[in-house]
Amino acid sequence: MPLPRFERLPAAARAAFLDTARAHFARDGRDGASLNRIIDDSGISKSSAYHYFDGKGDLFETVAADSLQRAAQTLGEWSPAADADGLWRQFHAANERLGAFLAAHPDHRALLEQTPGDAPSSWFAAFFADAARLGLIDGTPDRRLIETASLAVLRAADRWALAQPVERFDPVAAGAAAQALLQRLWRSA
Repeated sequence: MPLPRFERLPAAARAAFLDTARAHFARDGRDGASLNRIIDDSGISKSSAYHYFDGKGDLFETVAADSLQRAAQTLGEWSPAADADGLWRQFHAANERLGAFLAAHPDHRALLEQTPGDAPSSWFAAFFADAARLGLIDGTPDRRLIETASLAVLRAADRWALAQPVERFDPVAAGAAAQALLQRLWRSA
């Protein structure tokens, strides 16, 4: 993550530097992007760049975290649903918002393709808890195992969706497929 000095830069300068880095990482990948080219294209000095970040890996992690945060903001807050239909409507609406965001912001999409996204989001935790509250999840053999498997299903669906060409990606179909997989996983014995 950036060194504390980075936060003292004016917001516009921070955003411009991260946007330049995002464009390079999106185009060239984490390993292929050149820190020197990022620095040159951003118009800051090399010494300043190392004053703000420990290196290219640190810069990539910062840019990727920013893309993850923007995707999370696009999903919005989860609101408790009145019933199963309401839960799935909200799930699909969030999926469609995220799909539209990623179609409109290909650099963020490319960064998310390169990011493992290991930690469950607060959105997922609220979604899963709501599904359990509504009785949609059979907790056997173990609720935590079902939660972990549910997160893995959504991560796999996300990876699959991100690998699709933008022009062929259908967020409605992707959401329906993810719903079908989750419903199979959650089905009681």
